[in-house]
Amino acid sequence: MKASIRQKLYLFSLAVLAGNGILGYAVYESNQKLLDSEHWVQHTEQVIYQSGNILSTAKDMETASRGFVLTNDSTFLGPLFPAQKNAFANIGQLRQLTQDNSSQQKRIDSLDYYMRKLLNFSFKTIELRSKHGINPAIIYISAKQGQLYANHIRQITNAIQQEENRLLKIRRETNGRSSKSFKLVSRIVFISMVAFTILLLILIGQYLRQNEEKEKRTAELAAANDERAKIVSDLMLRNIDLEQFAYIISHNLRAPVANIIGASSALNDPELSTDDKETLIGGINISVTRLDDVVKDLNRILQLKGDTNDTKEIVHFSTLVDEIKFSIQNLVDKYGIQIKYDFSEINSLLTLRAYLYSIFYNLISNSIKYRREQVQCLIEIKSSLVNNKLQLVFTDNGMGIDLKKNGEQLFGLYKRFHTNAEGKGLGLFMVKTQVEALNGKISVKSKENEGTMFKIEFEI
Repeated sequence: MKASIRQKLYLFSLAVLAGNGILGYAVYESNQKLLDSEHWVQHTEQVIYQSGNILSTAKDMETASRGFVLTNDSTFLGPLFPAQKNAFANIGQLRQLTQDNSSQQKRIDSLDYYMRKLLNFSFKTIELRSKHGINPAIIYISAKQGQLYANHIRQITNAIQQEENRLLKIRRETNGRSSKSFKLVSRIVFISMVAFTILLLILIGQYLRQNEEKEKRTAELAAANDERAKIVSDLMLRNIDLEQFAYIISHNLRAPVANIIGASSALNDPELSTDDKETLIGGINISVTRLDDVVKDLNRILQLKGDTNDTKEIVHFSTLVDEIKFSIQNLVDKYGIQIKYDFSEINSLLTLRAYLYSIFYNLISNSIKYRREQVQCLIEIKSSLVNNKLQLVFTDNGMGIDLKKNGEQLFGLYKRFHTNAEGKGLGLFMVKTQVEALNGKISVKSKENEGTMFKIEFEI
């Protein structure tokens, strides 16, 4: 059935009205985008300006404190207190301006933190200069802690400005495009809806084809990346297993073998009584049993292929510590070592026994190795449940470690910090490796000549 002329005119009129309505809406939307983009350009420029003010304020604070230290002239402190007030006021305004940008909010949190650190450093410097003279103040400044805070502030403000400059570029480009689009759309009200529809269909077809090809390439790339990541992960796990295997052989077999050698040598004493011989033979049997347990654990480690869930078992901490105390009984007796533990809150964990044994053994033996000669060595181990996580805390009263100097290298391979005791610098490296292999975390607190505390966390 053919449409009449009247019907065609009616349909054409509807198409024209619809086209005008669409074009009118497009003009309105283009105008709104133009206004919005102009607003965001101004907003971004204001953020850059405020971050510059904060950096300038930090420089004023640093200059004021340094000028006072060098001259002891309190007039240098005039800008310090206004700078303190302005700094945090500007940070508050900056936080308000960037509340829609989570990455900038994190940077501002860091900026607030280091600004407070710099302020405290400046007041501390002023206090040292006022009460103790220029030399202590210069020594305090020479540690470059203030410079470190200032550098952090400079880096953060640079990062904020770089982010805002990036956004500013995008928004200016958007502003230009919106302005151009507004002018263009205003002049093309005569465009035919039929041509527009055809063009739209062509573009949709091209987009769908390009999108299909892109999705195909993305899927192929993702599959290749997954395969590569799996290979790398397998290689890393195998490498870790080899390192741990060699480490456990060199460390965990030593104690029972030493006990067997010592007891065997003692049995050669012709004056040894029958009871003492039986005691020594019993000790040898126990050490052989312990040695057999370690060998079995090593055999189980060799069977691992990156998945420790297949070989996990319930391990009781108290039993583990008692076994370790027995294996190092000669050291405990020789040096009067006290090992105390409190596992009343939680005494077991489903885990890989060989790894946990090695962790306990090495932390305990480290505490003995790096004890203070003039103080009786005390090792305390405590377990607790915190936020559905198991915490194991190992504390000693030994030599301690200068974490400011050596903290970043503490768990490094072949890193040693005391030369008055034997060692290769493997223990803490392997402890950290094994803790992480069990999906745990380890942290440390320590002071020289006071002691060390290691805290291990495992998910329950």
